[in-house]
Amino acid sequence: MTANVKLAVALLVLLLAGCSSSPPPAPAPEPEPNPSFLAMVPGDARAFDGPGGKLLLIFVDVTYYVDGINANALTWELGDDVTSDLFVEDDDGTVWWYGRRGSWRAGQKGEEPREVKIVDHRARFGDRVITLSGDDGPVRLETPDGVYTSTG
Repeated sequence: MTANVKLAVALLVLLLAGCSSSPPPAPAPEPEPNPSFLAMVPGDARAFDGPGGKLLLIFVDVTYYVDGINANALTWELGDDVTSDLFVEDDDGTVWWYGRRGSWRAGQKGEEPREVKIVDHRARFGDRVITLSGDDGPVRLETPDGVYTSTG
């Protein structure tokens, strides 16, 4: 075979190898976020009824850089009254409270993160308590205004 024929055969083989009839593989699906200790994922919101009306508990879909770490926000929305607690959940399930917007924040004025003890399915963030029900998430909220129960 001459050099030109060998070159032509090699090009034909390369050309045919690149002409596959099968479609390219589909991209891998985005992994689902792991539910937090709340049995909620960022972006979830739960409604509760109580003495002040409808209270929304929102797992905010944004992280906040606090004291050298990315923290999640849990917002309590009751009409125009909005309170946001910043927290981090370790891989071992330990929950740390990193502050409350407008009140205190870890890393400022000597403040340190505080461990959120979950006792009898109750997680306390200062003057607010979330009662949890296993995989169903929060079923009751206690605030300075009173007790709120899940609507759904």
